[in-house]
Formats: sequence, structure tokens, C-alpha cells
Amino acid sequence: MHIRGIARYIVDRMVSRTRELSQGRNVGSIGLVNEEGHISHMTPMVDGGLGGIPLRSLLAKITRMEHRSLIEGMQQLPSNAVFLTTRPGKTGLITDVSGVDFFGIPIVSIGVKEQGSAGVGLVYPKAEFFDLSTESERLNLETLTVNTMDAEKEVLRRSHQMELQYLEVGEELPVVDMPEAPAVEEASDRQEWNIPRKTVMALDRELAEDLIRRSVEIGQGREVATMGRVDGEGRVVAWGEIVAGGIGFVPSRLLASSAVDIKGRSLRYIYSEMVSPDAVIVHTHPGGTGVMHIGDAHAGPGSWGRPIVAIGHDKDGHIRGATVIEATDDLFRLADEEEHLNIKFFGAKTPEEEAEIRNRKFGIAQDYTGLCKPIEIN
Repeated sequence: MHIRGIARYIVDRMVSRTRELSQGRNVGSIGLVNEEGHISHMTPMVDGGLGGIPLRSLLAKITRMEHRSLIEGMQQLPSNAVFLTTRPGKTGLITDVSGVDFFGIPIVSIGVKEQGSAGVGLVYPKAEFFDLSTESERLNLETLTVNTMDAEKEVLRRSHQMELQYLEVGEELPVVDMPEAPAVEEASDRQEWNIPRKTVMALDRELAEDLIRRSVEIGQGREVATMGRVDGEGRVVAWGEIVAGGIGFVPSRLLASSAVDIKGRSLRYIYSEMVSPDAVIVHTHPGGTGVMHIGDAHAGPGSWGRPIVAIGHDKDGHIRGATVIEATDDLFRLADEEEHLNIKFFGAKTPEEEAEIRNRKFGIAQDYTGLCKPIEIN
């Protein structure tokens, strides 16, 4: 898909809404490219909140998101879809490929300054950009493996050189005069695509011990992970290789590389077309008991629709426990409520209203932890 331009009315609408919101908040929409290569239509805009654009709300403008993870929603995007977003206080220059990697569709960035539009940038989903993301993930972890200051300097030097490469990923998109069109809703042209929900009852002991052994070996509180598979009896068995992540996280591309060849593929393609529907994310929690939190829920079933298992262990490698968070309607309801609160926060008119919102946000985090289900290791 080659994009020749974007309708001026779309740019004007998004800039106007961004300026109206102010407070550094952006807005997002799904644009649709016509046969002439112009972004001529858009879905209703969604306001950005505390975490930027609420992705579930964005996808809900074009497809039904009830009972769905983000990857299931993204698979309903029309073949001519483009992700539109504004950048308050910036130009439209794109220096990041995380969005195009995640969605696997073109990303358009509209810069917004006080006087109005400050340029429109475009980045296409390209294999070299996805590989650049993989390289970035690995480079970000290298500082945890080096043993001297000189070695760390070299890693940081390479990191800055990579940042210069990111300056060239985007291009400027022309703004063209076109007739205005009403917002488009529920425009998905795809067949229904869902990941079968799996119930996890147990974890293979040998797999758990292999992960803990590697986790203790690299130390420093770093998590390790792998892709497992759940069998017909609800037991998670080994599938992929073990990969080492950072302190408190394992990057999504690196995680997938434990089981499939991710070269030249977007995250969306990897987790929809390559990772098995029976896959389970299995990772360690050094110093913990396996109880997970909101970040684990988002990194697992919330984004990729697969269960996530955590194994807690002490510094000597003794297993303290294991839990799973599965893809459930309760999890997706919490995700929707969290997005709603992130927007509602800006509408609070009194300290009491803001306190109520903040308290509920803490409550949601607790509810996510409550979704953890202890599982056997056998």
C-alpha cells in the first residue's frame, strides 16, 4: 500500500481536538486509504490519557473489542487501515518504530504547535524496521551483561548510533484538499479471528527448574522466559528456548524469538501468524513467589491473548510458587475500565474526584493481581 497524501480536513480535525484538550494530550484515530492512495476517511477520534492513546478504545471504533485481547482486535483492522496520532509540542517527525512494529500498519504522526499543524510524518511497516526493533531490544539488555566501564561505554555508543538510524525511518506526507466525510465506524472487512482460550492447571517441573537455573545463573534480578505450550490436560510443557530479559521485563520480540523466527516480521504478524494458539508465556520472578501484577497481565493475555505464567524463586534457586493469568472476560473488563479512568482523570474538577479516580486505579491494580491463579509444578 502506497500512501500519496492525507486529507486536510482530517489533519485539521485532529489538530483542533489536540489543541482543545491541551495539557500535552494527544488524540488518535484509524485512517482509511482510498483507491487513489489518499487517507480520505477516519474513525471517530479517541482522546489520549495518562498512558497516551487508549488502544482498546481506538480499536473499538472499528471493531468489537468485548472479550478480545489487543492482538485479536488488531487482526480485525481493515486492509487499508493506517494509525493516525498527533504529537503535541512536536513536529510530525517520526523517530521510533515501536508503533509500526506493534500494529504492522503504516503510522501517521501529525505535529501540533500553538499555531496549528507542524508537519505530517509517515512510517511504513518494513522488514528492516522490525529487525531494528529486535536489535534495540538486545542492545538495551547488553548493559546488564558488560563487566567494565569501557564495555558499557561501547554499548551506549552503539545505542546512540542506533538513535541516529531512527532519524531516517520516517518521511513527510503531503496534505491534500479533499471533500470532508463523516466518521467511519465498525469498518472491519476481516473475518472473525480469535485465539482459543486455554485453562492452565500445571507447569512441567523440568521446564520450571531449567528456567530457575538460568535465572539464578545470570543473577542481578533479571527475568528469564520462554514460550511453552499447554497440552490437553492443561499442563504447560516446553516449546521454545530460554531467553534472558531485563530486570522486571522480557521484551516481546525477544520472547517470541525463543520459539519462532522473528526476522523481518512485525509483532502483530509474529503473535497472530507464527506463535501457536496453544502458546503460554512462562517467565521467572526472582525474589518473588510468582504473584503477578498489572504489567504481567498487559504483557501476556492483555496484548497477545495467551496465558502468562510466573515462577517465583529465591537467590539460591528454591521455587516459592507459580501462578497463571489467563485470557478472561474479567481481565478485558479491567483493561477497558483502566483506559476509561486514564481519560476520566483529566475531567476531575475537585481533589475529591481525582482521589476517587486514583483510588480506583489502585483497586484495578489489585484486581489484576487477584486474577493470579496458583498452579501445580509437577
